[in-house]
Formats: sequence, structure tokens, C-alpha cells
Amino acid sequence: MSAPRVLHLINGEYFGGSARVLLNYLAASARQADVAVGVFFRGELERRLEAMEVPVAQIAMRGRMDLSAARQVVRLARRHRADIVHTHQVRNTLVGRVAARVDGRPVVTHLHSPAFRESTSGMRNRLTGGIDRALAGWTRRFIAVSDSLAREAVRVGIRSERIRVVPNGVPLPPIADATVREDVRAELGLAPDAELVGMVANFRPRKGTEVLIEAMALGVGPTTAAHLLLVGEPFREPGRDYGRELAALVATRNLSPRTTMTGFRSDPERLMAALDVLVLPSLFGEGLPMVLLEAMGAGVPVVSTPVEGIVELVRDGETGRLVAPDDPAALGQAIAWVLEDPVRRRALGAAARETIIAGYTDERMATGIEAVYAELRAMADRP
Repeated sequence: MSAPRVLHLINGEYFGGSARVLLNYLAASARQADVAVGVFFRGELERRLEAMEVPVAQIAMRGRMDLSAARQVVRLARRHRADIVHTHQVRNTLVGRVAARVDGRPVVTHLHSPAFRESTSGMRNRLTGGIDRALAGWTRRFIAVSDSLAREAVRVGIRSERIRVVPNGVPLPPIADATVREDVRAELGLAPDAELVGMVANFRPRKGTEVLIEAMALGVGPTTAAHLLLVGEPFREPGRDYGRELAALVATRNLSPRTTMTGFRSDPERLMAALDVLVLPSLFGEGLPMVLLEAMGAGVPVVSTPVEGIVELVRDGETGRLVAPDDPAALGQAIAWVLEDPVRRRALGAAARETIIAGYTDERMATGIEAVYAELRAMADRP
């Protein structure tokens, strides 16, 4: 049987976890599908796809409910002669389902996070989650990135036989050496032995960044003078500048001298590898965060919260620490626990890396995705 031809649809406005999942899949040697990508926003993802020589086209959409975009998807799918349409977020899943319904192509929907807990707006969650659930029958197979998300899908009414669990995966990075640690600290204007606590994310309210800032204000680590590194783009929406809100909180807590907010960086892996501990204090809405996989793969210990799929990845006290969401004091204590003992910190990092090697590689993820495509094509070939 020839390789499947697949059209992926992805928002692309932020270079976040779903974008990294797609890129890791495309770069894996286990990937067999002939892939084209439709993006709804121009940005870093589109640039990286072009650099990989993956066919990519922009889908113009005037608003969240502009279903005229479905016509563009139909044309793109026909041009690529796609056997399957693979969608990644609520917006492009809605459009992809409508387009595929018109054109008779099966849809695979990748569940990266729970649709009913995507934002801090209850009204928006109910609206987008309700629409997503109402049209769930137009998706032939769901790929859940964790067992937790698979259970969530069943809870909202999707039959378990239509769900396949394929955990996220990353290419295994080299373990950071002393040179990388020193170079990053020099770039930040820090002493070579400075404690460096970091968070790498597309910063949005549900990520719990405010909790980390409050924890740092309480003091963490043996010297209580650890430097906080926040790497990534802040959430954007009309009438709100979330990045400015975070900067104001840093200033109010007198943390400006020992906090660096980088904005978007094309090399987050390099900065991450220089950390003493990576923190992801999410409040809700996580599937299986790529940033944890990337940090753990580099041998960096992590502190996070037992939110959705995170508990399947991080073993408290063995590969990192887990603390209750929205508890700055507990978060600070967990960070201090990692920082205060270098031997323990190295042991946590080594165990974290072994976890990624054992079950969360890009090749393993690509094999799982390809198995879903093969299943759909076999169904199509049945008389």
C-alpha cells in the first residue's frame, strides 16, 4: 500500500505544544505519510514548515465561526489528494470537519488539551466545548496525548472505541554540559553558579505563572536569590496585555532585578538545558505538556502540578515534584527541595531522562500516529 496522503490543519498563531508535536512527527524517521499543512495564522510554525520543505498554505478566516474557510480546506485537500484530514485545535477542527463532511474524507482529531477547559472563561469553554462535542461524530478517530485526555473524551460522550492514545514524543536532546550553563548565565548577566529557575510556555492565565512569581517572592533555594527566567510569548486577546500584567506583578513583588522575561525565543531548548529546575505550575487544561518532555529529556528536573496527563509523566520525588495548583508556598517549597541538594537534583534529572527514553520519543509517537492512519485506510478498503 502506498503512503497515506494527509492534510494537517493547525492554528499556528503561537509556537506551542501542538506545533512542536507536529514538527516532531514530521521530522521522525518513522513518519511515512505524505503531509501538507494548512495554517490559520502566519508565524514561526509556517517558517519552520517551509524550512523543512513541507507544503504549507494559509487558511484565511475572518472569525472563529467563519465557515467559508471550509471551502479553502476542501480545495487544499483536493490539491494534495488527501486521504485523511488531521486537525489539532477546536477552531481548525470545526473547519476541517465541515470540509471533510462535504468532501467525504475521514477526519483524525488530535486531543492536545480538554476543549471544555481551554481557557479561564467559563462561557467560552462552554461554547467551544459544546460545539466541539456536537460535531464529534464527524471525526472518525481521536488521538489523545494521554490516558487522562482519553478518559475526558469518554466523559463528554465520545465512544472509547474511536479513541487511540498516542503520547507526545520528543527527539532526545544531549544532556547540557557546564559550558551551556555558563554561557546562558553569562548572556543573562548572572554569576556562573547562579541558581536558575525557569518556565518555558506560551504564557496564558491557565499556566499559573502568577503562582510561580508569588512563590519566587516568598524565596526559594538555599540563598533565596534564585533568578527567574520566563521564556515564551504572552497570551494575546483584544483589550488585554497579559505580558504587561505579568511584568507588573514581577515589579510589585520586587523581583525585577532577578527576573528575565525573554519573549519568544527560537532556541528555548538551549535556555531550558541551562536551568537548575523547570517549573510548570498549570492550574488546569494540560494534556501532556511538551515542555516537560523536553526538559526531562535534557536531564532537567521539573516541578509541576498533578493536572490531567502530567501525573502520567512526572513521578513525585523520583523524576521531579508535584504540588497542588494555585499554592505559592507549596510551589516554593518544592522548588527549594530540588535546589538545595545538587546530588538529588542530578538524580532527579537522570531519572527524568530515562523516563523519556523509555516511553516518550518522537519515533514512538510517529509510529502511533501512522498506526491510526493505517487503521483508517484499512476501514476505507473494506467492501
